[in-house]
Amino acid sequence: MHSFWQPVRKTGFILSLCLLFASIITFYVSPISFGLDFTGGYIVDFTLSSIIQRSDLSVELAHLTHEAFTLSHIHAHQWRLLFLPSVNASEVSVFQNAIESHLNATIIETKFLGAQVGEELKVSGALAALFAIISILIYLIVRFEWRLAVAATVALFHDILITVALLSLLNITFDLTVLAALLAIVGYSLNDSIIIGDRIRELIRAKPHQLVSHSITEALQSTLRRTLITSLTTLSTVLAIWLLGGEALNGFSTALLIGLTAGTFSSIFISATLPEFMGLNFENYQKYDNDEVKRQLAEP
Repeated sequence: MHSFWQPVRKTGFILSLCLLFASIITFYVSPISFGLDFTGGYIVDFTLSSIIQRSDLSVELAHLTHEAFTLSHIHAHQWRLLFLPSVNASEVSVFQNAIESHLNATIIETKFLGAQVGEELKVSGALAALFAIISILIYLIVRFEWRLAVAATVALFHDILITVALLSLLNITFDLTVLAALLAIVGYSLNDSIIIGDRIRELIRAKPHQLVSHSITEALQSTLRRTLITSLTTLSTVLAIWLLGGEALNGFSTALLIGLTAGTFSSIFISATLPEFMGLNFENYQKYDNDEVKRQLAEP
């Protein structure tokens, strides 16, 4: 079994690193599309008399305006179009007249909404996230060992980066529901990494003369059943939301589907494998007392 797991873990670890680099490149190829919560802008809700594919409608609308827009399907014949705040109200009015005459559209509502997440809140949120990550890293170093802490943090970034990159490739709008999904992924990823890390620590302490790679393999074998059951149960619930939640929860459920899958993958191939490459061994858990402590312990 050790001969099977060892190459599998190394191959998975290399694949995880490749996915990380690919995710970073993705942000340059396909930038994140921020939603109304972050950008604000003009919203135009309208209906069409006939059913049309989203891609075909986007092409039709592109001929009627030179401004950038985001199109989303609400339900049946109803559509929603978002212009950025830089667009003038007069241009929006001209566009409305154009879709009414060319596409026989019926305008339901046109309104301007300001961004719910302003620049100040973005900075505050980024600082809070940074502080949280540093706090988690410190806790893991104290609770476990710094190599396991670094591995759990790398796995966390792996899950978040892959999730955001795939959402960007799929052209899914990044809004507050997606942000909520990312926070849930953070908790899930850390929980999985901590459970596996705790088991690795126990086995290394209990079997000091056993190879670390064998202890890690045993830790994975003893936690794999629990990891898969938890993942599949959670994913089945998220899949139901994805299928039945509609357009409003599409970004939320898609982010969770990607993030939970990536979290299960990273907990095995990063959280459990990276510490071995960083030199984790039994000596890391030994406490060496100075002469003064030894003298005090020797006293009756």
